[in-house]
Amino acid sequence: MKVATWRGGTEITIDEVPMPKAGPSELVMKVLSSGICGTDIHKTQGLFPATPPDILGHEFVGPVIEVGEGVDESLIGKVIGCTLNPACGECQGCLTWSAMHCERNKRYSGGFAEYVLVDHRQAHIVPDGLDHETASMAEPLACVISTFNMIDVEEGCDALVVGGGLLGLLTVGLLKLRGAKNIILSEPNAERLAMGEQFGANYLNDPTKDDLAELVNKVTGGYGVKIGAEAVGVPALVGNVSKMIRPRGNLVLVGVSPQGSALPVDLYDLHYKEITMSGAFGAGDAFGEALETLPKLNLEGVVSGRFPLEETSKALEISAKGGGVKYMIAPHD
Repeated sequence: MKVATWRGGTEITIDEVPMPKAGPSELVMKVLSSGICGTDIHKTQGLFPATPPDILGHEFVGPVIEVGEGVDESLIGKVIGCTLNPACGECQGCLTWSAMHCERNKRYSGGFAEYVLVDHRQAHIVPDGLDHETASMAEPLACVISTFNMIDVEEGCDALVVGGGLLGLLTVGLLKLRGAKNIILSEPNAERLAMGEQFGANYLNDPTKDDLAELVNKVTGGYGVKIGAEAVGVPALVGNVSKMIRPRGNLVLVGVSPQGSALPVDLYDLHYKEITMSGAFGAGDAFGEALETLPKLNLEGVVSGRFPLEETSKALEISAKGGGVKYMIAPHD
């Protein structure tokens, strides 16, 4: 079978490797769609910790073709989506924090491949009627859901989302589903910004043309937003968002800033305004909830391009330029 191997930097090679074989508690799935995540891009740019060679891609969906010992054979033929790692459900990390913090289980290879070996505990059956491209977005949505499962979204509150990539758009959509009233989306890319309306944004801001702080003051009567979410992963933007949050509001880190980033906010401001700052490590325990939530969102036009496995390098390059919203690798197209 073929895999796209990341060799470091922006180098990707297409390699022939043996078909995986399902061992005890494992299964093999055929990859139909594998989404390109911002962290995949950041790994190639040295902004996210990773060691090559590696097979990237952690947003993959497809049918089960083989199961190992101890795995229910009825899973064969079922379309599944997978969490990042198989959680044991018994260690301190799983019991105290979330499945993403499991201390015992290894992380399997990524989804930029024709077939993938996973542990059956990673597998979630995709609901009937949910196409595989949409289902592959369960992982990023789970990251957003996990983030907001740790704070209270007050009914009728004002919210600001900075960044209109997929994570930002999903953040807008989830905030709307959870009762936020006035949602401001700030994004310089016109295509992404316009898409904010279909996810529920009430106000759109291009920060290169219009002052965001003025819009926030106008919408909130000068008080600031209850929830300010940074969905890009740029520390300076986190600092900007922190200035537009009302007392006892929430500064939410949806985007992943580079490792080693300094805290970019005025600590006096956090203290004086009693602001709570929070982030989330990946999908947490929210993958199943994400699959149930996807049909409630309008994802029309979100997939901007679909590439065969052989063009993984090209797909990563295009995605890194910041155009479009979501790009897919389709290993069997």
